[in-house]
Amino acid sequence: MPALHFALSRRHLMGLAAAATGSLILPSLARAESTMARIMKDGVVRVGIANEKPYGFVDTDGKAKGAIPDVIAALLAPHGVKELKAEIVEFNALIPGINADRFDIIGAGMYIRPARCEAVLFTNPVTRTGAGFAALKGNPKGVKSIADVAAHADAIVGTQNGAAQVEDLAKAGVPNDRVVLFANATEALAGLKAGRCDVIYFPALELNELLKTANDPSVERVEGFVQIKAANGEQEFGYAGLGLRKADTDLKQALDAGLADLLKSGKLLEIISQYGYGKDELPDGVKTAEEICKA
Repeated sequence: MPALHFALSRRHLMGLAAAATGSLILPSLARAESTMARIMKDGVVRVGIANEKPYGFVDTDGKAKGAIPDVIAALLAPHGVKELKAEIVEFNALIPGINADRFDIIGAGMYIRPARCEAVLFTNPVTRTGAGFAALKGNPKGVKSIADVAAHADAIVGTQNGAAQVEDLAKAGVPNDRVVLFANATEALAGLKAGRCDVIYFPALELNELLKTANDPSVERVEGFVQIKAANGEQEFGYAGLGLRKADTDLKQALDAGLADLLKSGKLLEIISQYGYGKDELPDGVKTAEEICKA
């Protein structure tokens, strides 16, 4: 009777050796714990914010507040998460920060844009917002849209470095030498008052909060602002989602499911209305992050 021959792999041999000695050898390529699993196990989520109202900021009690952190808290509470730890970085550093594992979710009202979709994974929209201008009282240059700025030979506009508005201005044909970039809205307002620009261009809700806080009669919201237009001629809005690392697909699935429930139940509006949002700022529940990323 011919002898039987067995081909044993190196891993198989190591396993037999481990069994003989009573020790356990784990595969070197064991799957790492996912972000979702860690968040559920620890009951803590790290949220990256730019410390801007009404999106995400640290209140006087040291806790993360704002429309987006509050939504995140509501989404993750059913999964056992009881604590949000805020990591404050400049807006332009949020995407590098999450990819460097400084935090788990970008909770700063970041618009879903194709270029950003190449670097991070977005949830479906949390909010939908328009934009606006603020100017010195009387709007000396008389501009009411970014198209007006592009057409006005010496009008200068200020906005936030890294924000979606920078892309809007470029698409509208505003030359780089007539765009002044600031670290945040507060600095932009100071630049406007100092004569560094003629208008500042920010999301409408952020402008409202900025002017409310400043309470300065020398500056005003530009009335009759015309939103940018999409290719079909309709007004174009910014859809903000929660930014995640590309690998965190299970976290995205959980957050998307929770967002759909909050929107359907009316809880989403209840949460964000505390920060000046209204029904007009709710996502339409139809556009997904994937569709917006391909636009």
